Amino acid sequence: MKALAMTLALIVSTFSLSANDNGQNGNGKDKIAAFKDAVTAQVNKHLFFLVDNGEKVEGQADVMLQVMPEGDVQVVLIQTKNILVKKFIEHQVSKMKIKKDEVVAGEILKFRFVFKARN
Repeated sequence: MKALAMTLALIVSTFSLSANDNGQNGNGKDKIAAFKDAVTAQVNKHLFFLVDNGEKVEGQADVMLQVMPEGDVQVVLIQTKNILVKKFIEHQVSKMKIKKDEVVAGEILKFRFVFKARN
């Protein structure tokens, strides 16, 4: 399969949904910012444009991810019309791991992925 130049536009929301009040003051905000950076780094490492049997796969997905206390990342929700995009995201998220010292328990982060082929 020949390599194709692809782009992945990733829009990371500037907020997270949380059931706890970690980070509501002082150092907590820094910890949440570091946590979001760590998750975003894992997303950038594992989610890239995919090619299926040499065909360009395009699509958009709204994704909610939650990091568990041990650092494992789980999919909370994937909304997409393209089943290949959904399966790819699920598979790649299963490979993600956040360092325990960067985890903020209970945080759910929202991402939007737009997969487009570059001409």
